[in-house]
Amino acid sequence: MKRFIKPVRAAFMASILASVATPAFAQANLTDAISVGEKATRTAEQTQERINQLDDERSDMVREFRTLLQQKDAAALYKRQQERVVASQENELVSLAEQLGRVEEIKAQMVPMMQDMISALKTFRAADLPFKDKTDSGFDVRADRYEKLDEVMARGDVSPAERYRLIIQAFQSEMEYGRTIATYTDEVTLNDGSVKTVDVFRYGRVALVYITKDRNQLGRWDRDTNQWVDLPASYKTEVLKGIRIADKVATPAIMMAPVVKLSAQ
Repeated sequence: MKRFIKPVRAAFMASILASVATPAFAQANLTDAISVGEKATRTAEQTQERINQLDDERSDMVREFRTLLQQKDAAALYKRQQERVVASQENELVSLAEQLGRVEEIKAQMVPMMQDMISALKTFRAADLPFKDKTDSGFDVRADRYEKLDEVMARGDVSPAERYRLIIQAFQSEMEYGRTIATYTDEVTLNDGSVKTVDVFRYGRVALVYITKDRNQLGRWDRDTNQWVDLPASYKTEVLKGIRIADKVATPAIMMAPVVKLSAQ
């Protein structure tokens, strides 16, 4: 009996030990499984983050691509426009080159033309009333204008355009004299050879008269004889009125002028 009982007891003890060891082994497997699951979860999270990052990068690249396409279209449009501008400028350059080729020819034609214009002005002035255009300081603007015309035509540093401008300015000034009145102090040589300081008054281009400072003697310029001739005293009031109007000390009014009949040839 004793030999039989011992093996049973041994088997029973082994069974108890096995029942105790099994939960410990299962616990270890569970821990490993949990650890593996956590690692898988973290890997999945990292993968998802990477996917999100790649998706954001893809969206940015799509937006950048669309922007580049718009810039490309705009650049193509600008290029076509600039090509038209360049073509127009090239045509303009061809035209300018042709004009520059004719500059010397034009300059050669302008010089005689301007000389003729100045000659016409001088001829007109010689036949005109010999009035002056004096400033308050006594400077004769009209005489200086004609002197400058001769001076600029002889200078090489004055452009043809500037010469032409001065000539046209002289023509315009001469035209203006016919629509204005003016007075100035001057010295005139009378018929008896005496020289007197007088007040000269210009009725546009209708008449040129003077009155002495003592207001006792009057005269007018005679176009036929090209000299001063006496003027009746009856014009004294009108001449003084004109001088006051020209000096802006009297209001504009109708004036009587010693007009003579002119004949055109």
